Amino acid sequence: MMERTRRYIINREGIGFFKAILESYEDVGIFSVLDGDKGLIELIYPSGFEDAVSGIVADMANYGITLREVDDVR
Repeated sequence: MMERTRRYIINREGIGFFKAILESYEDVGIFSVLDGDKGLIELIYPSGFEDAVSGIVADMANYGITLREVDDVR
């Protein structure tokens, strides 16, 4: 199974909550904060979990947490 990496800008106050939710799904993916000031995070996960990760990201809007996927961050 291939590995996927996605980077997002997230509202800073939602980083801890999002991390806790993602970690509650055992072995779905690895979460890293790349730049806490900018709200830049990275998710690394097996491609077989694409639907689960997309669903978790989409569900965050229900909690007022916005994630915007980014390709190249400077």
